[in-house]
Amino acid sequence: MSSTFEQHLLEISAELYAPSDNSDFAVVRDFIIDIVKDNKLLTSTCKVEPLEFGSRALGIHKYESDYDVMLVLEFPYFEDIFVRTDQHRPGMVHLDFKDLPFNTLTADALLDNRCYLKREGVQTWMQGILMNVVGRQVRGKSWEYYRLRYHRGPNCHTIIAESETRVFSIDFVPAIKIHFDDSDWQAIPKWAAGPKRSDGNTFLVSAIEDEIYRFELGGSVIRNAVVLLKALCEAKNLPKIRNYHLVSTAIRLIERDDFDDSSLEYVFLDLLYDLIDALEDNDLSYISYGDLNLLTNFKPHQVLEYVSVLDSVYSTLKTYPYQYNLSYERCSWHFFGNDEDDYDY
Repeated sequence: MSSTFEQHLLEISAELYAPSDNSDFAVVRDFIIDIVKDNKLLTSTCKVEPLEFGSRALGIHKYESDYDVMLVLEFPYFEDIFVRTDQHRPGMVHLDFKDLPFNTLTADALLDNRCYLKREGVQTWMQGILMNVVGRQVRGKSWEYYRLRYHRGPNCHTIIAESETRVFSIDFVPAIKIHFDDSDWQAIPKWAAGPKRSDGNTFLVSAIEDEIYRFELGGSVIRNAVVLLKALCEAKNLPKIRNYHLVSTAIRLIERDDFDDSSLEYVFLDLLYDLIDALEDNDLSYISYGDLNLLTNFKPHQVLEYVSVLDSVYSTLKTYPYQYNLSYERCSWHFFGNDEDDYDY
């Protein structure tokens, strides 16, 4: 028989899950992808394939979560792109095209004088293509028309689709297909602090398909645990904890020899403990590329602050499996942060 805490966690996780009606998203996404693939200059330069990622692809989204689509650009002979690891920016790489044949566009707009791919060149190219959707209208499955708008972000290109009854956003992220360490990866244009000479050539290594596959091995109990932990971090005002921190922590938990997915309460507590442990060590590497530390967005004092809050919460929550009279209100307060109730840790 499950504990009261287990029952409450199952109920809370069910409340946190968003309904999944992706039909209109798929219509808008496909419309935009068709526009991208109709660009003759793009298709004469490289192949492009969409790849969904992020919270919705992992099944850990909320109702207001954006949709995330990677536009993977595959250049001819991409296996010959020389992937240079950045010694000053662990986890980042530079893409050297000197051994590849390339057209005039690539030479003039995308490469610097060393034949390194320019981050801003890729982003500006994608912006010019995606701007073609501005003002277009798309009819959804329910016969509503969505008008499309465009917004350029630091690392993505957001298309806002708005009808009379609904608004949603799709973040399109360009990425370069590369072959590195005997595997195919995506390299995402992303800035990182470091020497000025290589400032415009930084790309972040990613392995989206591998990440999704390994996360899904944990089943519904891991998804529930991650959804709960993300809600807890938001309720405790810990905004720097992102889904990618939790997903990488969860995959490590799944791949441990002692992983037992039979109980949500203990998987959730183990996940929280492992997150605290990673913060204390200031070391949470990306599951597919160990050189990339996912905690570089934290300053030392923030790490201490987050550890203090989470450790205090853990000390309380680890007693809940043994509290058979635990109220739903006391338990749910940790995840919804109801201001009307002021429970002590």
